[in-house]
Amino acid sequence: MLADANTLIEWTILPGTTAELGESPVWDEQRQCVWWVDIDGRKLLRTSYPAMATEEWPMPERPGFVVLTDANLPAVGMETGIFLFDPSEKILDRITQLDEPGMRFNDATVDDFGRLWAGTMDMELKAGRGVLSAIGANCRPEIALEGLQIPNGLAFDGGRKRLYLSDSGNDIRTVWTFQVEPESHQLHNREVFAVFGDEDGKPDGAAIDESGNYWSAAILGGALRVFSPDGERIMACPMPFADPTKPAFAGGSLDRIFVTSRRGEKPGGNIAVSAGGASLPRGRPAQRWRIEG
Repeated sequence: MLADANTLIEWTILPGTTAELGESPVWDEQRQCVWWVDIDGRKLLRTSYPAMATEEWPMPERPGFVVLTDANLPAVGMETGIFLFDPSEKILDRITQLDEPGMRFNDATVDDFGRLWAGTMDMELKAGRGVLSAIGANCRPEIALEGLQIPNGLAFDGGRKRLYLSDSGNDIRTVWTFQVEPESHQLHNREVFAVFGDEDGKPDGAAIDESGNYWSAAILGGALRVFSPDGERIMACPMPFADPTKPAFAGGSLDRIFVTSRRGEKPGGNIAVSAGGASLPRGRPAQRWRIEG
């Protein structure tokens, strides 16, 4: 059961996880770890669970996201494309090209059909240049939506065939929902799901729990803001840092929450892990991008 209003969750900040701009945590049940990236630090990181030991690898470009694949290798979206990374060989293999100077991949999610949804943004934050694309097994982006600034908050609710997308632009701060189909990259029935006011922060990365509630990291707001599938604000979870960037449900029972953050004028840049508890729901397993066969 979720509590009403503000809910205090016991958080532990993991040692040795400092990043300039931590983002995109994803639970890998096969490797029993959380993959995540440091965008400005140009690193891919892996935090084991329950040992909580973190490894890191330098990246040649700013990585915006990391997702799981059916090749059992993480895929990392950067400035010139999406790369498979083999941690044992420390090899990057580009499988998707991005030939747009000044742009980079930002947030991403994989739907229940094994399709990747990924946003690209202008690195100088120019409005209107952001794009959301659907990328199937052929690894070729199909544009689904244009005119964004900072595409973020991507998450998929399989039971409702619903894709969530936010835009973190200062003058936008909006979360939308769309209906999607298995065989098409077309988006249908765009609806405003939530609008963040100045006091709320900005909607950054997000996750879906087992009940379909939407957990949004409120960067500049110092909290996770939780919405029911109907868009009702049902909970706010204060964080131990001002700029949380994205939550991910993790652990064997998906009953822990890992949250990345940005380092700024206030303490941050770490990963915080929830203590769990009966009052918190479990998450949904992360889907794998189908790129084989």
